[in-house]
Amino acid sequence: MLEEIEKLLALQDRDQKLRTLRLELQAVPNEVASKQKLIADSAARLELARTRAKAIEVEKKSLQIDAAAKRDQISRYKTQQLQTRKNEEYTALSHEISNAEKIISGIEDKELALMEEADSLAPKIAAADKIHADEKARMEGQIGLLREKEGNLKKRIEEVQQSRAAALEGIDEELLERYDRLFETKNARAVVSVEHDVCTGCHMKITAQTSLALRSDKSVISCPQCGRLLHLPA
Repeated sequence: MLEEIEKLLALQDRDQKLRTLRLELQAVPNEVASKQKLIADSAARLELARTRAKAIEVEKKSLQIDAAAKRDQISRYKTQQLQTRKNEEYTALSHEISNAEKIISGIEDKELALMEEADSLAPKIAAADKIHADEKARMEGQIGLLREKEGNLKKRIEEVQQSRAAALEGIDEELLERYDRLFETKNARAVVSVEHDVCTGCHMKITAQTSLALRSDKSVISCPQCGRLLHLPA
């Protein structure tokens, strides 16, 4: 095998490792964001239940104020009834009292419904609180592992980059440019083997002339179809 091809294969090995490591590193922020979203979602569900519970208390107080106002109104109407001597006025006040009592009854029904809802919310809030705590602890643990993974990937990338710099030594600049272009455009496979006169990069059969030139091992040979740099299996 040509020395140039051996060097390029060593370089390609490092470049492929770098590509894989960088892709893994790029994926980490999205993975972290996904875990953080799960925490936020469980927190939002808990807050929604708590917000409704608070709203129920506000509604109950408002209803209690309305009911108290109507009771005061009834008390005034009754006082007026005791003071009046007119049957029509007495009857009108009785009608007002009846209407006020109906309103109070409606208010009490609403209060009862709110109390029942509050009672049903209590276990839901407790469950949501526990789920959020568990989810947060679990996701934060996974985020911690992802941060650790991120640090390890950066360290590994730095090591491979140093190894790559050493692998560049002695490679012709023009040949290196060809290799770089092919690596970028040929799915990280710039240098490939030929097996049974077939390029393993594009899976096309090479010509007899190309096969002969490759076996002579005198110069760097490219695949006539895909342009990748060729070598025979070791």
